[in-house]
Amino acid sequence: MRGAAELENKWFVPYHVDVGAGNSRFTWQAFASVGYHFEWGDAMIGYRHLAYDFKGDQPVSTMAFSGPIVGVGFRF
Repeated sequence: MRGAAELENKWFVPYHVDVGAGNSRFTWQAFASVGYHFEWGDAMIGYRHLAYDFKGDQPVSTMAFSGPIVGVGFRF
C-alpha cells in the first residue's frame, strides 16, 4: 500500500508499506515522510525500515535496515 496525504499550504505526507516473500521466508518494509511541493518539484524527509527473515539454511537468518531518508523529485 502506498500513497500520500495532501495537507494545507503545499505540504504532503507520503507513505509506503509492503510485505512479501520470494527468496526469503518473510520480508516487510514501512516508510513515512513529510514533504513540500515547490514550483520546480518536491522535497521530503522521512524514515524507512526494511526487514528480512531468510530461510533456515542461510548463514544469516534475519536482517533489518532502518534510518532516515531524504528525497528530491524534479518536474520538467
